Amino acid sequence: MVQPASSLGLLLLVLSVIAVAYLVGSLSPAYMIVRRRLGRDIRQLGNGNAGAENVSRLIGLKPALAVAAFDISKGLAVVLMARSITPSIQMAYPADDPLSDESLRNGLMLAAGASAVIGHSWSVYLKGSGGRGAATAAGALAGLVTAPAMLVALPAFLLMYRHRSTTWGLASFFVGTVGTTGLLGYFGFFGFTLPWVFYAAALPALVGAIHYLSLRRPLARTPALPED
Repeated sequence: MVQPASSLGLLLLVLSVIAVAYLVGSLSPAYMIVRRRLGRDIRQLGNGNAGAENVSRLIGLKPALAVAAFDISKGLAVVLMARSITPSIQMAYPADDPLSDESLRNGLMLAAGASAVIGHSWSVYLKGSGGRGAATAAGALAGLVTAPAMLVALPAFLLMYRHRSTTWGLASFFVGTVGTTGLLGYFGFFGFTLPWVFYAAALPALVGAIHYLSLRRPLARTPALPED
């Protein structure tokens, strides 16, 4: 049996991982790049969203790609952090439940990814505002279900390129990754089970909820500025 003191220690450690993931997710390259290039707050420009798409409209494609890469990387990084720290947690706080090890690992990875997405959308550094978290969620999803994400990434990128729309690319990536996770699990590949499909679907669902809430945010009234 896990003693109460051990349970408290485990809870504090899990909360620490979630807090770190939130702080990492709160980093906003879109805000920093636009502030440096234009001396303005991206939340008051374009569509008011602190994300790569708005950066592209304001100062060009190359800075937007850098923003997207950073946002994807921070989602991936926190999930890999949660995955790497799980064995140490399991050794320090062993449990009798044979499913607890896998459940702890997957749950902590999902919690870290979700915290990074929430941090991106409600950044502590931007006083509770930010972007919609889609790129960060894509990175977290790639860390959570890597094989399905790799299979879907190229087709999703081609769709995004063809339609010149990040919405098309990200939507196809999310739907494709969740579907591929379920399909691989059905045929017994990579050990994916029904809970894995839930894990994979949870992050896109969170992005959808954030997108819905963002529609209630007032749009920026200042028009986009021309590129220097």
